[in-house]
Amino acid sequence: MTKWVLTAVLLMSGTAIADDKAAAQAKVDAVKTETCEKVKKFIADQDAKGKCKAENEEAKKITCSAQTFAKMNELNTKCVQAKPATDKPADKAAATPATTPKCRALDVADNKIVIVEAEDKLSTKCVRLLTDALQKKWCTAENKGKKFDYMTDYDHTIGTGKFAKKIAGKKQTWTCRTVAK
Repeated sequence: MTKWVLTAVLLMSGTAIADDKAAAQAKVDAVKTETCEKVKKFIADQDAKGKCKAENEEAKKITCSAQTFAKMNELNTKCVQAKPATDKPADKAAATPATTPKCRALDVADNKIVIVEAEDKLSTKCVRLLTDALQKKWCTAENKGKKFDYMTDYDHTIGTGKFAKKIAGKKQTWTCRTVAK
């Protein structure tokens, strides 16, 4: 008798475990379907913004389900990695003329008065050109050994894109050690 009871208990617990697995799988499938719908809407919104047109055309053909979730996820990845169709490098280059950034030595008392100015695409070279110009301007025979204060100002930036940050100027002192020729 105990064998029959034990067998019955094992059969019922096996059925209960199978029911739990089926319920869990149904929840997973429901979440995948819901996520698929949200991704489909996101791709459509991106198309409205001028991005992901091809992905949106493909997404429109898909009926969301747990089985189509993977395909929709691939389309989402392509969409996120795609660049906007309206952002053409040729248009950007034509819109903004290329100007060489400058660096300046400004008067400490009035930061609007430019003492000397230099330009180069590299900030380090621009500073070297600026110090050469300062030596020519200030280092005469009567100024040998004197110190002059000035503020630096740069058009140069550090970083690119949204991380670009203008180089901050600071107070500097120039000492005339040799007379400029």
